[in-house]
Amino acid sequence: MDYQKSDVEVVYRRGDWNSWSDIVRRLEGGLSRDQQADNELSEAESRQLLDGFRRLDQKGERFTDDPAGAYRALQSVQ
Repeated sequence: MDYQKSDVEVVYRRGDWNSWSDIVRRLEGGLSRDQQADNELSEAESRQLLDGFRRLDQKGERFTDDPAGAYRALQSVQ
């Protein structure tokens, strides 16, 4: 895992998310547009975050609007 809790906080500052799939769509859109989802994240961080949020969505994990909680959830699906 190349990303940190602060990287998850960056993702959460970029939108008003209501589900993991909201975040997945945003990250997918950023990567398909310019190969980087956010100027504060490297391409590798963006891709790893996307993979983690996809896993959370696919597993049906309960969504949280708390970045720290999201980071813990991402760690649990590594």
